[in-house]
Amino acid sequence: MRRVWAGIGQAVESAAIAAVGLVLCALVLLAVWGIDQGFGGDPLLQWRIAVDAWMLGHGVDVGISLGAEAAAALGLDSAGRAFVLTLGAWGIGVITFWLHWRSGRRLAELPLVETVIAVTTGTAATGVVGLLAGMSAQHPTAAPNLGQAFAHPAIVALAGMVAAIVAARGHDWLQSLARALTIDDLWMRPVRAALRAGLGGAVGVLGIGALLVAVGLFLRFTDGLLIMESLEVTHVGVAVLFLVQLALVPVAVVWGAAWAIGPGFMLGRGSSVSPLDTGLGPVPALPMLSAIDPDVQPWMLVVVALPVLVAVVVGALARQTLLAGSTDRPVHWWELAIAGVGGGVLAGALLGLAAMLSAGAAGPGRLSLTGPDAVLVAAWGALEVGVGLLIGLFAGGRGTGRLAGGIALPLAVEGEGTSMRDVLGFGQGRDEPVDDADTVAADVAAVATDVAADPADEGGDPAEADADPADAPDAPDAHAPDAQATDVVVPFVLRAPSAEPADAFYDSGAADPIARPDPAHDGHRPTHPANRSEGDDPER
Repeated sequence: MRRVWAGIGQAVESAAIAAVGLVLCALVLLAVWGIDQGFGGDPLLQWRIAVDAWMLGHGVDVGISLGAEAAAALGLDSAGRAFVLTLGAWGIGVITFWLHWRSGRRLAELPLVETVIAVTTGTAATGVVGLLAGMSAQHPTAAPNLGQAFAHPAIVALAGMVAAIVAARGHDWLQSLARALTIDDLWMRPVRAALRAGLGGAVGVLGIGALLVAVGLFLRFTDGLLIMESLEVTHVGVAVLFLVQLALVPVAVVWGAAWAIGPGFMLGRGSSVSPLDTGLGPVPALPMLSAIDPDVQPWMLVVVALPVLVAVVVGALARQTLLAGSTDRPVHWWELAIAGVGGGVLAGALLGLAAMLSAGAAGPGRLSLTGPDAVLVAAWGALEVGVGLLIGLFAGGRGTGRLAGGIALPLAVEGEGTSMRDVLGFGQGRDEPVDDADTVAADVAAVATDVAADPADEGGDPAEADADPADAPDAPDAHAPDAQATDVVVPFVLRAPSAEPADAFYDSGAADPIARPDPAHDGHRPTHPANRSEGDDPER
């Protein structure tokens, strides 16, 4: 019964998540309908447009068939009146992915069977909501593909839940798989490093793409304002246009990453936008596209090195954490090679997948082909990230040591982490001493031992150290009323609890935990008259 309720609960939650995205799109069109149109016209038209936007946000193809008047206004011939929009506005799909990611984190705590049931029912519920919404938006002018309306939103939901579950339990599953296949941990260490380094390299390249888009919009902000003024939109239209561009931000980030890698992207058939060559035809009047520089600048060639530099940093982090090694378990050169090459291949595959999802048809005619070439992005991304990872892995260690096989390379301590400040040299190095409790205790014991063994080092007379112990004054009686051991003062150190009984620490016959030299070495017995009175009872 518990499994049934887990499946039902996740189905209801996934259906609500899909409905939230549809409602958000509908609210935007409701504002346009109420403010700009005064609630005039067909309200179902606004709903169909909202559903079409939600479908595009999940990668669903939407077929468009324009009327004669609309085609003439756009300058299209009879052959261009019908086309298919396939360019995804993935900013809307990110909402579905993120909310299902949160659900997946909760599902990861359930038993495996209940997790599978909940993920299956949640995926199916999302697909059913998408299918019902697609059926309600069917119209001769615009109609979503019903098969994709069920499958694509369900895949987005499934990806969000599975990604969260793998992030929470993937390490355990990888260990179980290695044991089942009897793979030694020596081979699993570079595999784990390759997976994390590849994912980190892909995320780093996408971060470069986002940075380039932001810099381009900032530098060409005036051109964006001119495009906005040429559209002559109302205040509500400005807000809607902003939301449309916000939904296209993931696509713009991937295009920026493809530009940084080198292959670039296309903005229509026959066009090319890359650091090496830029040839633009007619561009849609979208302010976001003002970030594209129509001319090739000399500094653009330097941008191609940014993905390699990011991969070097990621490789250095992996070298100091996942592949640090130790004297007992050194890192072999082939482990670094596997991690670098494998991470580069994984990063290229992820970047190629992102490029494939960000390409498609943005309109009729020449706009039926936009976006980067997924194959070129995957190939160049794997090459650049792989080279950077190899450099970072082989040169990113701290300290000194040797790889297995006698190759002298930096070596760190296995299992110890590091921070970005340490990598850049601003933090405390691993070779610097750390003032922990164990180190302080060891230093105190060493000092006390040295003092007890060689009192001449503490400023005494060397002749006294060589003198016959029989010539020294008689040692004070331990039971004398004024007998005190005040010769050596050492810092107090908190020690870990001992397994011995507590009485052992208070036994008069037990050795003092802190080593003290014999008071006879000082040649006299210190007294403290201020602490005693003549009438004090010695035995009190």
